[in-house]
Amino acid sequence: MASNTSIAITVAQAVAFLTRPLTATYPQATVARLQTVLEASLTAYYAPTWNPSEPRSGSGRRSLTLSPGCLPPRCIYQACLDSGVQWFDWVGLLGGREFDLFVDPGLVSLSFGKRGTPGAQLVTVWADQPTLATHHRKTSSMDSVRLHAANMQAAIDAQRKTFAQRVSERDAHEDEELFAMIAGEVAAPSWELPLPRPQARSSSPLSTHSRSSSRSSNSSSGFSAASAVSSATSYISSAASGRSQTMSRRERARQARVYVDHSKKDVTPYDGGKTTVLTGGVMLGGGPRAARA
Repeated sequence: MASNTSIAITVAQAVAFLTRPLTATYPQATVARLQTVLEASLTAYYAPTWNPSEPRSGSGRRSLTLSPGCLPPRCIYQACLDSGVQWFDWVGLLGGREFDLFVDPGLVSLSFGKRGTPGAQLVTVWADQPTLATHHRKTSSMDSVRLHAANMQAAIDAQRKTFAQRVSERDAHEDEELFAMIAGEVAAPSWELPLPRPQARSSSPLSTHSRSSSRSSNSSSGFSAASAVSSATSYISSAASGRSQTMSRRERARQARVYVDHSKKDVTPYDGGKTTVLTGGVMLGGGPRAARA
């Protein structure tokens, strides 16, 4: 008898929470019809696993997932069909978000998101005070046990690492740092222009003349910055003139090539003979000279 009273009260609290948003949209008679059918369906669904002495026993089998993306479980969908309530309108009024409904002895709660994820949230809709206190004590005790076990397992895993594993992890970390440094250098290179190398002094007459004039200038007026600049300028100009002379000789050699005009085929006397232009060549001498008398 106590079990039947417990399940009836808990199911009534769950049905009242689920149907409260419908009162502003559907007629009161429709909502009442839905509540009646829903209480009967949920009571029959929860009865096989209901145990007030062990509220958490069978909680997973009693949970119902309600989502705006699919139809509800059969025990709720049958109530929608009997009362004429559209499920997608109903779940939209409930917030339009997927959640799990838990109906346990003395406790009605909602779970949003997957347990253990950052967005997970557990909301208590209704709770019988003695049962809630017992549930909280058991939950906190189980959580502390799980946390202690997780810490112990992490410590054991750390101790189980072999020397080779520790060396491998350290090498991997050093490799990551090295590749990061290389990537930084490749991404932002610092280009430097090469500095010109000092050229060896030549022993050309121009440079000799420049050095002699520099020595005479130093002996007459002393060494000064102006004379040093003048000597350097003279050396640079002499090197430039040498390069210009080299280029001019090449130009003269290129211009001195023989040019044959193929359009002119006139015979011209040349040194007792004749010259004839033939296929671009020059043939000297037309024949043997006549003997002198």
